Parts: sequence; C-alpha cells; structure tokens
Amino acid sequence: MTEPKIITLANTKGGSGKTTSTICIATALAGQFNVEVWDADPQGSATDWADLADETDAPLPFNVEVMNVSRLNKQRQKTTADYVLIDTPPGERKMIDEAIAIADLVILPTAATAMDLERTIQTAENIPAATLRVALITRTNKQTRSYRDAMEFLQSDDDLAVFSTGITNLEAIHHSYGMRPRIFHEYSTVTDEILEILQ
Repeated sequence: MTEPKIITLANTKGGSGKTTSTICIATALAGQFNVEVWDADPQGSATDWADLADETDAPLPFNVEVMNVSRLNKQRQKTTADYVLIDTPPGERKMIDEAIAIADLVILPTAATAMDLERTIQTAENIPAATLRVALITRTNKQTRSYRDAMEFLQSDDDLAVFSTGITNLEAIHHSYGMRPRIFHEYSTVTDEILEILQ
C-alpha cells in the first residue's frame, strides 16, 4: 500500500484560515485523488462543516475524521487516501507538534499583519529542518501595501517558502462554510503548487 502524502495546516495563532484552507485545498485535490481530512482541532470546525454539508445535496467529496494525538500514527497506517490534510488547533502544542512530525508538507496560513506574521515565523521555527514548510497569506487584499510587504517579508526568509498567490478576502469564501465549496481560483493555484512540491 502506498504511503499517503500528509499535509498539515498549522499556526499557533487562531483565526488564520486553517480550516477554510484545509477544506478548499482538500476539495481541489479530491477532483483527482482519494483525499481525507483529519480534524485535530477540539473545536471541530472541519467536522461541523462536513456535517452541515451532509445535510445538503452536495456533501464534501472526502471524509472528515475526528483525530487526537494517540490516533494520528495509527490512522496513518490504516488510511487508503492518497492525500491527508490535517487541520490543527491554534493552542495545543502537543497536537501541533505531532501533526507536524508526520507531515510531508506543513502549510502555515497567515494574515498579512505584523502580529500574524511574527506568530507564523515562530511556528515555522519549531518545524524540523527536513520538513517542507510554506506560508499561505489568507484573507487578504492584494492591492494593499500590507500584502506586498508580507510577501516580501516571507520571501526574504531562507527557511520558509511562500505560495506565489495569497487568498483574497472574498465573501464567497466565508459563505462557503457548511457547503461544498466551489474551486476558488487562488486555492486551485495553491493546490497546483502543492502537487509540484510533493511530486
């Protein structure tokens, strides 16, 4: 059985767009691959999203599994998915560390503010050197100086890559909660870059 590619979305700061990014990237990948999402956040946002979508005519195109630290490695051995995305909590260091430890790629969603970027750098510093890590600017306006400055700041960090595009702060993305999201253009671009990174 082929080992799954595991993508952990992590940031110790809440409100960075981890769950939304997890669901949107998983939806994009599910068009080509067998995908699972592991909800490692006790708040259960990804699980709630899936449950709400199940009540519609368009459920999510992948399973969402509730996860805890003790199940992570066991589930890794059991899964038949090609790609697994792990949605982590903001504050539980042990869960974040365990989810990073088994990851082939760590995505660090972040807003384009100084506070968010600083927390993102701090999170990245705790990732093992051999693990791929890429920052993803979310909920942004690409016409602003803050976005340009954030991209420049992240691109200047030799230990942390950044996706070529940020995720625009669109009402359509916010309103996709609880539904199967359509494939937003920027998340499609990010997904293509993920496939290039992990090939």
